[in-house]
Amino acid sequence: DVHDNAIEGEFPFSGDEYASLLTLDLSGNKFNGSFPYLQIKNIVFLQILNIARNDFKGPIPEPALENITQLVELDLSSNALNGTAPTLKTIKNLQVLDLSSNMFTGTLPDLTTMHSLRSVNLSRNAFTGAVLLSSFFNRTENNSLSVLDLSFNQLTTDPNFWNISELGSLQELYLDNNLINGTLNISQLHALGLLRTKITNSSSSTNSTSSVLRVLSLMNNNISKVIYDVNDIANTATVIKLQENPFCNFSDPNDGTRCFCEQFCSISGSTEDSKRKIVIIAVVVSVTSLLILLVSLAALLYRNSKYKRYLQLQVQQRFEELEVKPTIFHYSELRTATRDFNADLKLGEGAFGAVYKGTLPNGNTMAIKQLFAKTSKGVDEFLNEVILLTGMKHRNLVNLKGCCICEQQQLLVYEYVDNSEVDQVLLSNSNKNLLNWHVWLKICLGVARGLHYLHALAHPKIIHRDIKASNILITKYYEAKIADFGLALFFPDEQSYILTKHVAGTKRYLAPKHTSLGQISDNVDVFSFKVLYLENISRKINIDEKYALDKTWNLYREDKLIDLIDKTMTLNDEEKMEVHQFIENIKLFANGKSSLGTVKEEDELPFLSSSSQSR
Repeated sequence: DVHDNAIEGEFPFSGDEYASLLTLDLSGNKFNGSFPYLQIKNIVFLQILNIARNDFKGPIPEPALENITQLVELDLSSNALNGTAPTLKTIKNLQVLDLSSNMFTGTLPDLTTMHSLRSVNLSRNAFTGAVLLSSFFNRTENNSLSVLDLSFNQLTTDPNFWNISELGSLQELYLDNNLINGTLNISQLHALGLLRTKITNSSSSTNSTSSVLRVLSLMNNNISKVIYDVNDIANTATVIKLQENPFCNFSDPNDGTRCFCEQFCSISGSTEDSKRKIVIIAVVVSVTSLLILLVSLAALLYRNSKYKRYLQLQVQQRFEELEVKPTIFHYSELRTATRDFNADLKLGEGAFGAVYKGTLPNGNTMAIKQLFAKTSKGVDEFLNEVILLTGMKHRNLVNLKGCCICEQQQLLVYEYVDNSEVDQVLLSNSNKNLLNWHVWLKICLGVARGLHYLHALAHPKIIHRDIKASNILITKYYEAKIADFGLALFFPDEQSYILTKHVAGTKRYLAPKHTSLGQISDNVDVFSFKVLYLENISRKINIDEKYALDKTWNLYREDKLIDLIDKTMTLNDEEKMEVHQFIENIKLFANGKSSLGTVKEEDELPFLSSSSQSR
């Protein structure tokens, strides 16, 4: 795993040296040359192959992947590969396939032998022909394909011939920027049970939310007519996107164009009686409240304009003072990306904000955090995180892509981390038991490396002040990333500590000197890491501020530190030796129970220089 290191040159090794490799991730570098067929053909046990975001060019030889039959994830996206798509018929258990942003031509690849596909992205290529999904994908009852993206190709299809057997288990279908024309019959799709409905009726097959479309995107095609009725607008929960089609080039908007071209679905009044009632009510209300409305509106506009000018000036001054130039997103852009902050796209929610999954117009998936706090303190924390993270790049720190500040809205745009948080894994017995000793070790090392960067390599150094399990994100490759820098601060290099009247952080992770004396130094993060470290090896969440270290101290005095290790974790002989090394490290923790002194990460984490570091 050497992803996102900006390494240049040709493929770095021969596959014969790594014949038993299970995961190969070279994504986000600058490797070039032709597809590394000869180097990988003998890595027959490979389960994850990711060479995305490099400079590989040219066609992929016909037998390139025929021996790697155990692949579960294949990502060749964002290169310059061309020719026909690779042959994948021998790979029966593939779950994730991404060939997007290349230059593949010809018809879509044959994926009918695969029963386990969950996500397929073939967008931004030059595939041609008519899309009959059952000809390219397995559409049996047992198939699991839920997301299919064929956008930005040269494909044609007739949605009016779709049926349950054609779409199967698909929940999201993207056909933007293709050559689809004619009429789209929404009423027919609804009658066939292909669209989600807002009406709950257990006797109707059309109400199954697990096997019908959640998103149908046909933007920027040539659809000129849409057949629908008011019930389709009122009852359909599927998001249908037809922007940039002739149908949406309207001069007189109606319920249909608003719903399918703007995703604002509601039914306006249709009878003359209802229109007259609305007019009468509007006139009465207007006459009785006109003066109050004018006065209130004037005051509100004045206050909002004044606050907006103040906020923009404050942001501009802070950015100029620190020479920070973050990417600024428009609020409308982020609102569209999250479908107006739709609850279905919410990834999680904390005390300070909610995080949503969003897809930008360029196809990139982001995590968009909408902050709750509207006070000046909330704005300070927002600016603090933007200033700290802008331009800071490290594989174990979450990457801030930009921000948006619009009157009462403050939003942060991060890279999308596609797995979970450490606390969710610790709290979930099903997930916890899937992770072995080396995965937990990798998580600990990732957090340690992230802290080492903040404390020793960043200038000036940065104190996070809220290291805890819920602020550690885990990628699908179990790479740890430190998140949520709202409480972080720059730390003067010439001082050993600074004093504060305001204790910040999560109680059970707080260092004693911070809570009792108000002292802030890098040891605040080191102490929090101690608690997180103990949580990881015991695979249990610390229940209060004294529990973890008190339990460790008691077991240390009884010479039973081995009892800290989760008893359900299966260990081989080599891992048992590593556990004993960890036990010695834990003794350092127990000895540091009452005071942190001036211990540094290097002293706390001697295993960083051991063989474990190379994993």
